[in-house]
Amino acid sequence: NPSLSLLQNTHYRYHVPDSPISLLLIVHELHPIERPALFRTIFNAQQALRRQLSKEGDRWLDPDDDPYQVDDKRTGKCMIGMKSIHPGSKDGERLTYKGVLDVMQGLWDVLYLGRNGYNTIYQVKNGSLVVANGKIVVGNA
Repeated sequence: NPSLSLLQNTHYRYHVPDSPISLLLIVHELHPIERPALFRTIFNAQQALRRQLSKEGDRWLDPDDDPYQVDDKRTGKCMIGMKSIHPGSKDGERLTYKGVLDVMQGLWDVLYLGRNGYNTIYQVKNGSLVVANGKIVVGNA
C-alpha cells in the first residue's frame, strides 16, 4: 500500500550551525542503520576531512572524491555518499571539502544525536544554491 510507505518517511530541514550549508533530508524509518556503525562512519569521515583541510586547506572536491563516499570498514553496515550537481564545473554547484565536513556535521546532528539513524536521502544547499545530493544507507561504498 503506497500510502502506508509515505507514513514511514520523515522530512527534515536542517541548517548546519556556523555554516552556509543546509540539508533537506528524507528519512526512511523502516530501514534502520545500526547506531555504532552510524557513529563510526560519520566520526571517521569527520576526522579524515579535518586532516585534509588542515594539510591542504579548502577547495573543490578532487575528481576522485566526487562522488564523495565513505563506509564503515569494520562491518559494511553504513555507507554515506554525496555527489555534486555539476562536478568539475567552474561555478558553485559543487562540493568543497569544508562543505562535505559541514554535511557530516548535519548528518551527525540530525541522524545520530537526533536518534534518526535510518536510510536517508538528502539534498545539500550552500546558501540558496543546491550543490549536491546524497544518501546514507546500510552497505559498502
